[in-house]
Amino acid sequence: MTSSLIRLAEDETVEARQKLFAEVSKLVATDLDERSGRELELFAQVMLKIYSTGAANDRLLLAQKIAPCAQSPADLVHRIARDEVNVAMPVLAECPLLTRDDLLLLIEQVSSAHMQVLARRKDLPTEVSDVLAAKGDIAVHRILAGNKETKLSRQTMLKFVKLAAEDEVLREDLSLRSDLSPAVCQELLPLVDDETRKRLRSIIEGSLSQEQLDQIARLKVLRKTFGDTLNNPDIGILWREAERSAVTLDELIILLLQDGRFNHAIELLSTRGRIAQSALKDAMFNGKRDVVLRTAAKAGLDVPAFALLAKARCTHLKLPAAQGAEWTSAYVKQIANAANARQGRCDDFQARRRDKTAREPSRTQPA
Repeated sequence: MTSSLIRLAEDETVEARQKLFAEVSKLVATDLDERSGRELELFAQVMLKIYSTGAANDRLLLAQKIAPCAQSPADLVHRIARDEVNVAMPVLAECPLLTRDDLLLLIEQVSSAHMQVLARRKDLPTEVSDVLAAKGDIAVHRILAGNKETKLSRQTMLKFVKLAAEDEVLREDLSLRSDLSPAVCQELLPLVDDETRKRLRSIIEGSLSQEQLDQIARLKVLRKTFGDTLNNPDIGILWREAERSAVTLDELIILLLQDGRFNHAIELLSTRGRIAQSALKDAMFNGKRDVVLRTAAKAGLDVPAFALLAKARCTHLKLPAAQGAEWTSAYVKQIANAANARQGRCDDFQARRRDKTAREPSRTQPA
């Protein structure tokens, strides 16, 4: 191997230089985390001297090896970070060696495409996201707003609110963040639709958790990816497609109710709760609450989805909204009682098993 590398080093053709780059990077980067400090220093010196001769694919392979390793030579990391974005991406996205000062300097020197990758990092300091917001274009802004792993400063939030007035995507990404301050929510209220406005008011009041925000974001993604399939009036086919797409019963019920398809939601619930559609529809329309509760519990419907179903029933039948809240409270109790009953049966079984074991005479082996 050493003699072949020497021959490649002595050959000044483009092909030889590219091969030398590939062979040296493969030789050292394979066991990068096991190399000594001196070995890494020499490796970096060699690679930096021949870096410009390496083919793009080989430089990318090196970047992928270098990026996650905390022992990677810093000078080489910085060189790769300034390469074309397709090569630099692994380092820009995850390399732990890029400090706050490194990132700030990079932003001043790289393209918008590089900044878009930086904006996806999970460990962005607030100072860095502020500079990205100031220097970046609309694509960078959208990625930053959608990066829920990174905290944005109040200054950047308010900047994005102003820009969101003309950008629907930015507006949606921003409104789904859980770290919005009451002041930022207040600024967003005039820009958003009724559904989002209610959600922002709930955030101001502190009533929406991260889990609920994640569900809202998930439903928006499902609506886009599920596409025209959601419009299928055949609930049997719709449910099979939902299962194939990993859409849960709760999610599909919510999507149907959001679209005003109350009767289709009843049909789906009757199928999953194993009750005749006519029987469940009669229970819904005629206030036979216990039948509805048992069916929903049998289908495994979560409380939030049931609450939306109960609310939709009141809207559909023009009933007082308080009745929906009463049905939801009753459902919560039913779920709790069922869980307690299951636990009680389990405890009884364990107790009987222990009692039986205690009564059995001990058996000893004959001498």
